[in-house]
Formats: sequence, C-alpha cells, structure tokens
Amino acid sequence: MNAATACSGNDPSPFPSSNLFAAAGEGVWDNGAACGRQYRVRCISAPTPGTCKADQTIQVKIVDRAQTSVSRPSRDGATLVLSTTAFEAIANPSAAWVNVEFAQMSTSPHELHLRLLALLFILAGLVHICSGDVGTAGQYVPPYLPTACYGNDVSEFPSSNLFASAGEGIWDNGAACGRQYLVRCISAVVPMTCIAGQTIQIKIVDRAVTSVSRPSRDGATMVLSTTAFGAVANASASSINIEFQQV
Repeated sequence: MNAATACSGNDPSPFPSSNLFAAAGEGVWDNGAACGRQYRVRCISAPTPGTCKADQTIQVKIVDRAQTSVSRPSRDGATLVLSTTAFEAIANPSAAWVNVEFAQMSTSPHELHLRLLALLFILAGLVHICSGDVGTAGQYVPPYLPTACYGNDVSEFPSSNLFASAGEGIWDNGAACGRQYLVRCISAVVPMTCIAGQTIQIKIVDRAVTSVSRPSRDGATMVLSTTAFGAVANASASSINIEFQQV
C-alpha cells in the first residue's frame, strides 16, 4: 500500500485493516467526494454460473480513483474496482468481473440508496470478453441541442429518436460520439419496470455531464432519450439497470 492514491497520497492510514477497500469509477467518484465513503457490496451474477459466493455481503471503503490508480483495472469504465481481498470475499477470484448490487452506507437507514448493477473488476491485468456489459441508464427530455458531439446539427439524430448521451464511463474522450449500442432493461428498484423482451439500438449523440437537458440520474452509464427509455422500461422510472453491447 505504498503507492500514492488520489484520495490520500502515500498515507496508508485510510486503508482499512481488513483490506476491504476499492477504487471509485467515474460514476461514483463525485469530484473526489467519494474518498472515505463506505459501501455494502454483494455479488449477484456473473457470466460463469457459480462465480458469486451466495449470501456474502462486505463493506468496502473508497481509497482511490480507478481512472488514476497505480494498479490498473482490467477494463476502463468499471463502477468500482475492488482490492483482491474484497473481490475474493464475494466471488471466485478466477473471475475478471462480476455484477454487483451495492448501497452507500449512511447514518440513517432512510439515506441508504441502492445504486445499481455494476461492472466490477478485480485489480489485475485480466481481460475478459463477454456478450454484454451491465450498467445503469437514466433518461432526459428535450431540449437536446446543442450537443457535445455535433453542436446544433440535427441530422446526426436518428429518425427513430432512439439515441442517448454517454456517461463518463463510456465517453472515451469523445470517441463515443456516433457509437451504436444494443440496450435492454434487466432490472429496476420497482418490480415490473422493465418491458420484457425489448432490446433497442441507440446512437450516442451527446455527453451526459454537459447535456443541455439534465439526466434523471447523475452518474448513469448512459442517459436515454425519452423515446428510447420508454421503449425498454416504464417511462415513470428515473433509472434502470441495463445490459448493453456496442455494435
């Protein structure tokens, strides 16, 4: 633990003695306010059956920023990057990533927020390829112009109105502009929010953090147009958990 972190530099004292700690992805980094936050984390699924350790929930502390950590994650864009000890406590250590449910700890139970299904990667240089990624989606309403990708050019918007703005995890310094993704809703806080069997193809036309119309949820992997969101989920929801794949 002698490498510098974005939270405390070379000071090892913030690291918990249990070694249950994590680096924050951009979706939870919160301009550094994430440092010291505590999260309950449990593994809920993975591409390989039997990867999760049933009924195992751990509490981790944020000590670094994933984007700048000395030890590089296996994949950019993870929501959390766990220490090896933390990862092994909830999942088979041979896995490169798992889907998790996590909630920020607070002094009041009413302030606990179920965050999302997230991509979670071990602090190792492993590469894992699967059919789709897991993240969250919010929605945003007009006006949509101007955009970070195309300014006031409306010709870049698909005629289907199935488009989205990219969260920081997939923005890729602007390279996300124009990318197409297959998206489906897989779960939400309120049961029956997802429209079963519905998969849509969307185009990235903007950056969520700078969009004119503000997202229904900050830190989402992507923010869908109202048409796109309504095609996969109940339009009254503010956010959903999604599976998405670039095409």
